[in-house]
Amino acid sequence: MTISPSRLRAFHLLCGTAAGLFVPNIAWAGQAAAVEAQVVAATDRDADMKPNDDIVVHGTREAVRAAQDEQLKSASLATVVSGAELRAQPQQNLADLLTRLPGINSSVDQSRNAAGTGEAQYLSIRGLDTAYNAYLFDGVRLAQTDARTRAISMNLLSPFALATVRVDKAPTANFDGDAIAGLIDLRTAGAFDLPAHHVLIRAQGQIAGRAAARDQDPWGGTVQAETAQRFGNLGVYASAYYGLKHMLGESTAMQHDWEKYDNNIPGMIRDNLDNMFARGAQWQSFRNKIERVGGTLNLDWKGEGTDLYSRTTYGQYKLKSWMDQTALRIMPMAPDQINPNPGKGSYDAAGFRADYGLGATHYFRTEHSNQTLFSTKLGGQTRTGDFTFDYHGAYSRGEQEYPLRIQASFGGRPYIGTADNAGTATYRMVTSIGDRTSPQVVLTDAARAYLTDLTRLKEWYITQQFEDAWERRLEGQFDTTWHHADQGLVSIQAGAKVEDAKRYSNSLGDDGALLYTFPNPDGKDSPRWAATGPSVADVPGTMLGGFMHGSAQVPIKLIDTDFIKGQVAKLSTPRMATLDPVKLEENRLDGNENRIGAYTMATFQFGDLQVIPGLRYEYNRFKGTYWQDQGDNSAFVTSSRDYDMWLPSVVANYRPNEAVVVRASVRKSYSRPAFDLLLGPTTQSLGDDGTLYRFIPNPNLDAQEAWNFDASIEIKGHGTDFFSISPFYKDLNHVLFSTGTTNASGDWNIWSADSTKVNSVETETLNTDATGKVYGVEVFGRYTLAGLPGLLSGLGLQGNATLQRAQARVLVSGEMRDQRMPQAPRVMYNAALFYQHGGLYGELNYNYTGDRLYDLRSSRPDTYIQPVTKANLIVNYTLNDHMTVGASVENLFDEHILWATTGDRKAYLSNDRKGGYVETGRIYMMNLSYAF
Repeated sequence: MTISPSRLRAFHLLCGTAAGLFVPNIAWAGQAAAVEAQVVAATDRDADMKPNDDIVVHGTREAVRAAQDEQLKSASLATVVSGAELRAQPQQNLADLLTRLPGINSSVDQSRNAAGTGEAQYLSIRGLDTAYNAYLFDGVRLAQTDARTRAISMNLLSPFALATVRVDKAPTANFDGDAIAGLIDLRTAGAFDLPAHHVLIRAQGQIAGRAAARDQDPWGGTVQAETAQRFGNLGVYASAYYGLKHMLGESTAMQHDWEKYDNNIPGMIRDNLDNMFARGAQWQSFRNKIERVGGTLNLDWKGEGTDLYSRTTYGQYKLKSWMDQTALRIMPMAPDQINPNPGKGSYDAAGFRADYGLGATHYFRTEHSNQTLFSTKLGGQTRTGDFTFDYHGAYSRGEQEYPLRIQASFGGRPYIGTADNAGTATYRMVTSIGDRTSPQVVLTDAARAYLTDLTRLKEWYITQQFEDAWERRLEGQFDTTWHHADQGLVSIQAGAKVEDAKRYSNSLGDDGALLYTFPNPDGKDSPRWAATGPSVADVPGTMLGGFMHGSAQVPIKLIDTDFIKGQVAKLSTPRMATLDPVKLEENRLDGNENRIGAYTMATFQFGDLQVIPGLRYEYNRFKGTYWQDQGDNSAFVTSSRDYDMWLPSVVANYRPNEAVVVRASVRKSYSRPAFDLLLGPTTQSLGDDGTLYRFIPNPNLDAQEAWNFDASIEIKGHGTDFFSISPFYKDLNHVLFSTGTTNASGDWNIWSADSTKVNSVETETLNTDATGKVYGVEVFGRYTLAGLPGLLSGLGLQGNATLQRAQARVLVSGEMRDQRMPQAPRVMYNAALFYQHGGLYGELNYNYTGDRLYDLRSSRPDTYIQPVTKANLIVNYTLNDHMTVGASVENLFDEHILWATTGDRKAYLSNDRKGGYVETGRIYMMNLSYAF
């Protein structure tokens, strides 16, 4: 969706000269609550501070300055943002919040309808795959729960208990080496970071605009309480939160993959996008209920020579997601309906695409998920003479469960254009793509009357699926630092770390084991054209009042969820009792992963120049047990894989004064393939269009390696002004690309019980043969407009921009080609205009993320994500030292959250399995914080 000229003019008027100035988002996100302003001392006033400026304004500036100082003093290139700044923004999701930082973009995954929630899930640093990041929580590696990636879903992590977020883009040797893109370190607060007797309550009310417009539940909100107490040397920090969110998402998509229009033109479909043919359209509504709950308990004990601490956090994310989809599509015809094409195929005698058998369908699916994360860390620091010892042990456990994935399909006899809807078909399906985000099937009045009659859409099948994955991680680390002098050899540091992870995953139902198909009167399963279940008109539910663009050609009924659950319990669940017990274990994977790391590094100081050379070694071992399907010889098998890495690095920092730092670094890093990509059984699932999707793990995958070259110049100006430029380059080997291939003519036996076959199989294979490079530059800064009179004083500009290229040389369809890497936008920028005067704070911010490659395919065109933009408006007012109130609007211009296309052109909308076009509307929020 594009922004209208009027909206652009309004934005440009507000931003003024911001288009030519790149300003950091590391430093300012809004007026914090008064208690958060009191965290820092009020003695070091800004040079431009007026005597009547209150302590709240000053304290916020001090918090900004503290984040800037941490960045300047860092041993390597990093970006730091405070939790108070994040909480001032309207979003509740960390992935959305952190896109404000330089070089960070977020991504959504519509394969589980996640985009319909209006929230992003994953973070990418500098155009690299989300799995190239290392994720820490209070310095502990988080347990992983996603089956095929090492990326951590931000759904689980709330900003409400965070003190800071640090993104380290060139980590030194004392950090884990599997961080090609960088480290994302989320840190909670400690009692000694806050006032001695601190109590704070935050509350937020929320209305989802799209849900309200469609007469669905729009209400939500969050409440959080925290306290920090000190008892002599002992400090206790505790925080708890609960959030509820209702959202309604809407999407359009092509019903099937695009096909060739003129079959006489040789070559693959991907070779000629102008020869593609659209095959129907579909429209989807997503009802979502999101609950977040969590808490943090941190203990600190300060001694003369030893400090001890514990950090414990629990988070839970519960999503209930209901999708109702209608479509116009080609369906199997009845025996008395005749396809006039030669051989009853899809092309006419002249070789042009001719689809007959146009049908309407309704499809219902749930994507409920429960995610939990628990992390605890015990550690300390001991100082004796010139030595400092740091040590900790930690445990984390993450779980992701899809407890009840229901699918129900409704269809009927297709329309073929004849008077009695029998005989030789005369009505050929044609799909118009004149509106590129809202395709329409061309209908005559007779066809429309027939296809929109919901009494004709009878239930064909209902089924359920289950999926569960968890990981338990243990780690221990010990570091020693010898402090020698202030110049020359300053210090030597060495340490070791041991990790042990146990993983489990299992699923049931993708192969139709629990499928119930409504029978004919003779007791046999009905084909779709003769479905015999209740009609859409007869099942309980409500009609959707309106739809995006008004484009749904088949009315959308929001089916009563209790009715569907009752059907599942009666028709699908009883099949569990008749399953072969082996079937329950066929997708099970039990695995272990171990890693040992050790490092040494030194710090040298030569006047204003600091040099930090280091060397790290890491050994990894994987072992997995899973079911191997080999006919009569099927059995559980165990396989393993191990490799080691030597990772040298050197960082140089030149500080001519306290306000300037010039950096350069060279380091080697790597990224481990996700466990389920290396080891495990072949998995497969059946798409609603009859395509079988298969995935085969590859135990021969190599670890991806990179040489990283980073530089930066950072300059701190007056007050909170800040400017920086950071070029970077990465040379990669063994790049992991996921390649889809389509076997359009093969038959595949997917359900051995009844030998059901489909006409297409899409197999995903993995290899690490590609090489690649990533290069670019980040520019950011912050500037407060000085010298403005009266009410205009307090205006400021901020923003950042990242320009980058991420390319890999990869094998596609038997030939090597230079290819964009997935999830790598070439342009990202943020711009903002903020205003602060007295207790009033306002901000309009705008985020842009350029187009990205979503997946790489073989014979078919690759899938791309088109640019995404979002604007937020924030207004807060501090009433007194205790209370701050505010309001905000997320997605001010009502932009799309996802727009996936077949090929890089906007003209060719993708099918829904690849994402389609998704909108979730605006969100309106009211905020209140009160400090006792």
